[in-house]
Amino acid sequence: MGRLEGKVAIVTGAGSGIGEATAQLFASHGAKVVVAGRRLDTVERVADGIRAAGGDAVAVAGDLGSEAEIKLMVEQALDTYGGRIDILHNNAAITNMEIMSQDKDVVNLDVEIFDRTMAVNLRGPLLFSKYVLPHMLKQGQGSVIMTGSGRGLQGEPEYTSYGVSKAGLTNLMRNIAAQYGKQGIRCNIIIVGFVLSEAARSGFPQNLREIIERHHLTPYIGEPKDIANAALFLASEESRFVTGHELFVDGGITSHSAAYADFVQLHKDGVI
Repeated sequence: MGRLEGKVAIVTGAGSGIGEATAQLFASHGAKVVVAGRRLDTVERVADGIRAAGGDAVAVAGDLGSEAEIKLMVEQALDTYGGRIDILHNNAAITNMEIMSQDKDVVNLDVEIFDRTMAVNLRGPLLFSKYVLPHMLKQGQGSVIMTGSGRGLQGEPEYTSYGVSKAGLTNLMRNIAAQYGKQGIRCNIIIVGFVLSEAARSGFPQNLREIIERHHLTPYIGEPKDIANAALFLASEESRFVTGHELFVDGGITSHSAAYADFVQLHKDGVI
């Protein structure tokens, strides 16, 4: 028996990266997976792969910043799997460079970029939760998982909108955990660091990657499967006593002082 046998899970942003890895892992442990994302072709590819491997999956697509389209995606999930939803992984976020490159410091930030980022990264998880939670409450149990970011805890020279949206997501998690915990609903957030997805492997400049590697406490950078494994734990009954929790899956990058990498280099050089 898989760890999620008989469960129904929605995974958003599941067309690639962390979402894809999570959807595949959930399915391999017996979950029926609703593969949700913005583009139908990408989520169909993931759902097809799950079915080809013997799993059970359906693809749903829509604008993750639109309440009407989020509601429709949840309804499609309910119609497909008999009105049941046990797990919601709010993983989707704006990460494409077209928008991220315009996510500037406060003075130079276009408010339209801020509004779009907040709509997808924070309002989207709120709305998915709004429409999924009533069904979890009827069942008397459910697990809501957020994909957070270290950027929600730290200041940056840019990426204002992204950081603010992820900080808000942590508080949304705490509110869901507090408001519905007594009715059997758990809610947790995975604080993610830099993850070496296929897109990052091919498109991330090597010099920037080396800077990030120096600040990790692990001898390697994480991969989507590392986040998926954490999500599996939070989705399963093994975490039945875990709620309102920030689970850091970031190679330790947020756990140390800002000068960590510089001091390591000074030690290597024999200066201190």
